[in-house]
Amino acid sequence: MRLLAALAPVALLVAAPPLTGCGGAAAPDAHVCAGAGVCGAGYCVAGRCRPADALPSPIDARRVLLPPADLAVLAEHGGDGVPDAVALGREGGGDVVLLLRFAPDFGAGAEIASAFVVLEPTPGAPPAERAVPLEVARILEPWHSNTATWGRQPRLSLPEAAAVVRRRPATPLRIDVTPLVRDWARRRKDDHGIAILAPGSDAVGAAYSMGISQGVGPLLEVYVR
Repeated sequence: MRLLAALAPVALLVAAPPLTGCGGAAAPDAHVCAGAGVCGAGYCVAGRCRPADALPSPIDARRVLLPPADLAVLAEHGGDGVPDAVALGREGGGDVVLLLRFAPDFGAGAEIASAFVVLEPTPGAPPAERAVPLEVARILEPWHSNTATWGRQPRLSLPEAAAVVRRRPATPLRIDVTPLVRDWARRRKDDHGIAILAPGSDAVGAAYSMGISQGVGPLLEVYVR
């Protein structure tokens, strides 16, 4: 697959820029947000309400970017394989499950300050008609993109509210997966990656690049001390 050849699981170490908030509507979960003015005295960054004195990416952490070692897009009403882009939340495609497996090597004793799955919007795609809620889950059993289908999905943990995709503007979406990535250090036998779940509830959905022929596919952004 061209995608996997291009996205070898090699970490990129770069300076850690500050994360900025995103705009939109509040999510049903009180801790999940999509814009300013919905978090009381706190603020909304990377889809989470955070205290005013809390930094999602500490200034003394290094930023590690990991492409997926494998990924699969499972659509309720879609075909097999990984498309060039996927419209999360599009009603016509039904529910979507994005499977991501990474091969991190942070070194012994590394402290995971925070971690985010980053999705790049598809250039020129129309905006969703309304905010699209997303959930995240831990993948509990082995899987491979060549064999995973909607009818043959790996078992997942109980999904949790993770983010709300705003309508405008089209900016990179960061989904907070810090607890899941911290668990990787325990080397649990039932840790096989991260699943992003989107219900098919919008006429348009929010389109994100899978990095097949253009754009940047999903990345894992980790801040390590």
